[in-house]
Amino acid sequence: MRPEHPIVLITGASSGFGEATARLLASRGCHLALGARRVERLEALARELEKAYGIKVFAGHVDTRRTDSVEGFVRDAAQALGGLHVVVANAGLARGLDKLDSVLEEDWQAMLHTNVEGVVRTIKATLPHLRRSGWGHVFFIGSTAGHQVYEGGGVYAASKHAVKAIARTLRLELCGEPIRVTSVDPGMVETEFSLVRLGNEASAKNVYKGMTPLTAADIAECIRWALELPDHVDIDEMIVKPRDQASYTGAKVHRHD
Repeated sequence: MRPEHPIVLITGASSGFGEATARLLASRGCHLALGARRVERLEALARELEKAYGIKVFAGHVDTRRTDSVEGFVRDAAQALGGLHVVVANAGLARGLDKLDSVLEEDWQAMLHTNVEGVVRTIKATLPHLRRSGWGHVFFIGSTAGHQVYEGGGVYAASKHAVKAIARTLRLELCGEPIRVTSVDPGMVETEFSLVRLGNEASAKNVYKGMTPLTAADIAECIRWALELPDHVDIDEMIVKPRDQASYTGAKVHRHD
């Protein structure tokens, strides 16, 4: 039975897709469990959303690379809010554009630990709470890199192919239970993603030069739409690209200048 005010847990909620999703779902009356490593930003966001929408918000530190951190955050969030209904497994990152023969070990480990292992930890910790609630929805944040590889993106693309595999497997394993599974796979979106990946603002801005990229709010709207569909409707995968991006990678992008 769909609750009137679903309780939504979001990892990586201090910026980008996570923050945008928190803002949009708060405006729809959802209660929120917000997790990230930058707790100060989360706490400020929590106060803002509680005041603006009269919802309950739990903000806590979570490092998805550590099992104890994920389990503790999920446990505390469910206890504070009275359960969980929706999970947005958003925490993820990309590091550099090095080819496989030169990628730094610290970079490829960071991507695999966060993008793959972190997602598995998040699902394992939250799924029992969704089952107890009797109604649920799991969202994965994938990427077009989970559908097509490119030079300099081998490890990142591998991690997002893994996310796609995890999402598809979970969809099979939950068939017959009242829990939906959706993977939202964005193309070019202007967030902190490129800044984290490339390390400087000038290079990050150059990625989107002359074209109109998606925004974090666009991806949040995709999540809202899928969540609010009737319970018998499951959007398994949603590939979302800006109109200016025709290919899965940046190989075919229309630049206005």
